[in-house]
Amino acid sequence: MDPNRLPADWGWKVTRPSGHGFDDDPVDYAASLRDRRGILVEETPGVPLRRRKQPWHRAAPHASGANYLPFTAEMPFGLWILTLVPNDDDQERSGRTWIQRIWFRVPAWWALGPQGRTAAALLTRLEKLTWDEVLTLRRSYNKVWPTDREDPAWYEAQDLARTADRATLKNALIKHAEAALDRAARIQGKHVRDFSDEQKAVCFAATALAIEDLSPGLAHRLLGALRLALGDVHTYLVPSWADSV
Repeated sequence: MDPNRLPADWGWKVTRPSGHGFDDDPVDYAASLRDRRGILVEETPGVPLRRRKQPWHRAAPHASGANYLPFTAEMPFGLWILTLVPNDDDQERSGRTWIQRIWFRVPAWWALGPQGRTAAALLTRLEKLTWDEVLTLRRSYNKVWPTDREDPAWYEAQDLARTADRATLKNALIKHAEAALDRAARIQGKHVRDFSDEQKAVCFAATALAIEDLSPGLAHRLLGALRLALGDVHTYLVPSWADSV
């Protein structure tokens, strides 16, 4: 199955790895799949949502017809495929109610793009950084990207991501990478400044993984600082949640 070519009436659902929804979503999607039980779409707890058209905006973060993959600020996460099924109550003036039908769980790495398994490995590695490793990233960025030498790789990658419809994916991976670096620093009582060299190093790496299949050479250049500091990203351990189905 190709995650970029799902039927138009299918949608994505992002949850905790356990299958439970995030924050104000108490639904157990794993149990719903196991029991073949539909889930009523609600406006607020106990109040059914009524719409004449499919309420994708409420039922799921993204529909498969969109030109982007689902995004969640939470790590790790689980990923599910669902459809919206109307109930037989369309005579109501306010519209009919809708049921979410969970069809199956798919690998979470799908939400991280074509290099999703490697991206999941990168994010997991960043969250485990020591402060010494953060400082090594800072020094490595300075060695690979010295101020007296221009390399247009970053700008080339921005252009490529935009023309190849990967800009949203690129930005999502950058947000994930920045958040993982921040969490690693906070655990050790430290702080990572915006636009610091260590932050740039992980943002370059995240951007590389958004476009690597389109331009391996360009990705290799962008991964230079990370590679010098922490080794080849392709050798990092892929976390189990990324492949879980």
